[in-house]
Amino acid sequence: MKPVINSFQPSLTEWFAALGEEEKSKRFREEDSHKTDRLEILNQEAGIPYEKFETFSGRDLADKTEKWRNVLENRGDELCAIRLVPLKPDLPKLRQRGVSIRGCYENWFLKQEIDPNDYKVELCSHCEMLLWSAIMVVTDKKIYGDMIRGMHSQLTHGETVEELIQFEFDFKDWKWSKHDSEAEAQVRRMIDLLYIPDQAAQENLKEKLHSEFSHDYLKDYFEFTVWPGDKLHMIDYNRLLPKYLSTDWSVNEGAADSSCELRGASAQPGSSRGIARIVTVENIESADIQPGEILVCDNTDVRFLPLMKKAGAIVTNRGGILSHAAIISRELKVPCVIGTKNATVTLRDGDEVEVDADKGIVKIINRA
Repeated sequence: MKPVINSFQPSLTEWFAALGEEEKSKRFREEDSHKTDRLEILNQEAGIPYEKFETFSGRDLADKTEKWRNVLENRGDELCAIRLVPLKPDLPKLRQRGVSIRGCYENWFLKQEIDPNDYKVELCSHCEMLLWSAIMVVTDKKIYGDMIRGMHSQLTHGETVEELIQFEFDFKDWKWSKHDSEAEAQVRRMIDLLYIPDQAAQENLKEKLHSEFSHDYLKDYFEFTVWPGDKLHMIDYNRLLPKYLSTDWSVNEGAADSSCELRGASAQPGSSRGIARIVTVENIESADIQPGEILVCDNTDVRFLPLMKKAGAIVTNRGGILSHAAIISRELKVPCVIGTKNATVTLRDGDEVEVDADKGIVKIINRA
């Protein structure tokens, strides 16, 4: 199944801007703008495969130079992913994915109200359906993350249509939210790429990228995809994100006990007791919750931000621990249980509920 594209799921940079955190937004924009450079260095120093981009200047496209005309003439019908990367720190990154190169150029790029001198253009191939996608974080204590079949936007945006598999590796033992031999093999394959025991390579990465290591594994935040033909690509290496993630998160193994109506993953620890308010995309404009009430929804996006700020806790059907919205719940310090699958069906508007986001469980105390 293909994920539903939600135009209200912005980049993490834009989430921080919506929060009024301009300095954080600026730092994340800078980190993201140089993502391709970091991936190229990882490829050179450690052989890590990544989703390679062809680079053009904004003027190449605006003036339709020979370099760009050759792309249009020879590959115009190919599906692509394209990024307009700003050369000035206060400008936004612009992107498009999943349309033909020609269609992207004619129907998207030429309609952008930008100065092409202010942008470089990164172009790569696009796959309509990935086999697997994963996000993982490497810390001093462990490696943990989310794995899913299909497109990686399910993980970043929380728009999950396939079953999420969560994993944890403490450099000795593994924990899995669900055992799936194929998923486990792919995760181990990805983690193996992060194991860089060569000290010379480590020193080069420390010098060039300010990289850090734990048990000879490259630390920080990573995104991976597996294309048809079992082609594995790293698509992101971010050194800022781990500072905004939980350090004590752990996989929930096994089924919930009989006293627990709902179980999900802890996106932000904490506990809260209050009245559940079911909010859907259809009633979000008229929805309101009192401070301390429990926001219950299918998935959060930027439209939910005013409600998220007032909520005593957040409970969602979908999403993973490393989705943008989950990261924002941690930024807001609002307890959040994510990926319960059926919270909006199991709970009723007006129920009194108890949310234990340390354990990822939700209990109904009194029915409405």
